[in-house]
Amino acid sequence: MTHPLIEQLTQARKAAQMTQADLAERAGLSRMTVQRLESGGLDPRLSTLSEMAHVLGLQFHASARNEDDAVTG
Repeated sequence: MTHPLIEQLTQARKAAQMTQADLAERAGLSRMTVQRLESGGLDPRLSTLSEMAHVLGLQFHASARNEDDAVTG
């Protein structure tokens, strides 16, 4: 199972009618990196997610939450 953020990036890529290779080239990544990320086989860096979001026209925001808030909120 992949993270909801990865699923959102994958859906945005498909909606933009981009292949994994297209996204990889535009984001400066390898196609294998995009494939492994989308399949859940890679724990990406924040910079990778941010660049992918940028290429897809999305804004990427990261925030930290208290673990108790994450469980209940």
